[in-house]
Amino acid sequence: MTREHVLKTINLVFPAIGIGSMVFYEVCNTYCSSLQGWFMGLNLKVIGILFMAVLLTFALPPVSRWNDSVQRLRIMLLAGALGGETLLIRFQVLHNTYCPFCLAFGSCILILFFANFTKTNRYPALGAFLAGVVAFALFFDGSIVPLYR
Repeated sequence: MTREHVLKTINLVFPAIGIGSMVFYEVCNTYCSSLQGWFMGLNLKVIGILFMAVLLTFALPPVSRWNDSVQRLRIMLLAGALGGETLLIRFQVLHNTYCPFCLAFGSCILILFFANFTKTNRYPALGAFLAGVVAFALFFDGSIVPLYR
């Protein structure tokens, strides 16, 4: 298998896993269902599903004729998401409440980022990472709703 084939597989499989983890999170009725988050008023579950759907679309064959542009956009989106995930994981650590579905989603972003990262895009990726951190610092609203049974 060539590196390109492995990368194409990663870019198809991990967004699908990310979508699946958000769907399971939506139907979760365990302790992790107490975690709730919004970004600019939108539910993070919906944003996560849409984000991974975009990444999955980028991996489909019709997009391949714009491969260089799509690759740059993909790494920028992943770097920004990684910056946001940093704050989301921090939120879980601070509140000592961990969601396996959220952590799986974050792991998918991390794997996708490192699989697609090249040295040629390190400065734009750093800028996008910092933008993701700042955006989530400003626009993330999270809460932990206690569940009583």
